[in-house]
Amino acid sequence: MATLSNSPAKQHWDYFLSGIEQASAWPKTFILFYSSSSIQKAMLTTFILNGLLFLGGQFFLETFYPHSRLLGCSYVTLLGVPTYFILLIVNGKFFGRVAEKSYQIQAQQTQQKAASTNVISSMASTVLTTLLYINCGVFATLMSKIPYVGTLLSFFMNCFIFSYYCFEYQWVYKTWTIEKRLSYMEAHWAFFLGFGFPATTMTFFLSFLRSGAIFALVYPFFIIMAMIAVPKAITPYAQTMPSGRKAQVEWVLPNRLPVFYPVRKLNDVVITLIRLVGGVHAESIMTEKKKTSLKQE
Repeated sequence: MATLSNSPAKQHWDYFLSGIEQASAWPKTFILFYSSSSIQKAMLTTFILNGLLFLGGQFFLETFYPHSRLLGCSYVTLLGVPTYFILLIVNGKFFGRVAEKSYQIQAQQTQQKAASTNVISSMASTVLTTLLYINCGVFATLMSKIPYVGTLLSFFMNCFIFSYYCFEYQWVYKTWTIEKRLSYMEAHWAFFLGFGFPATTMTFFLSFLRSGAIFALVYPFFIIMAMIAVPKAITPYAQTMPSGRKAQVEWVLPNRLPVFYPVRKLNDVVITLIRLVGGVHAESIMTEKKKTSLKQE
């Protein structure tokens, strides 16, 4: 037996299934939901905003005004797109409330000391996070353009992106740097691919506006699931690989998958452009990025 940076595909498959299982923990999620009035109020508000008003409004316009247009755009597009971006801002407040209370409840149940949820991000840190979101979306879109396999690759990338969204709150509370979060996901890639699979299946094949509405409806539930989830990964130094004849027939996959490498490079390009255009005003962003790199090392 030899210890390598790869492990049998079956082990990765088991961790992938573990991710799906923990992203399907609806009973535990509803128990936590009913245990907190704050969570109930926040999620009820998001349901009214995104389910009844946003998604319901789309169905209403598509049903009663399917061919009506104004300024060359359908009513759904004309009203839906501005509503989508407004709700991006409004939803954040309620998603944060769900995450904060879920984190505190989970810490109490596991008898762990909860990290402070009063996290104040610097402007540079906020810019870096925004760049990450944008470049993740850009990369997933570019992957979809690859002939034959583009849709599948983009689907998988969206699974990772959704998982990041779900786990980001607790990582922020733990003061993890962006690089540490991405590295952690790459070391647990099979689990996070599985965790993001159910929700991505719900949203990936829908139109932009419907996908946004469904995402906002289910996202709070998956935030809770992420809080109670226990990611699994293969540790190269603790696992062994078969040798001899058995090693020749057993499929292996890497223990670490650098799925965010292209996103990191896109971030570097954008930050370089910001530095060239912004001059001294962009130095704080560069300093923040250097700090995160040093902390990761």
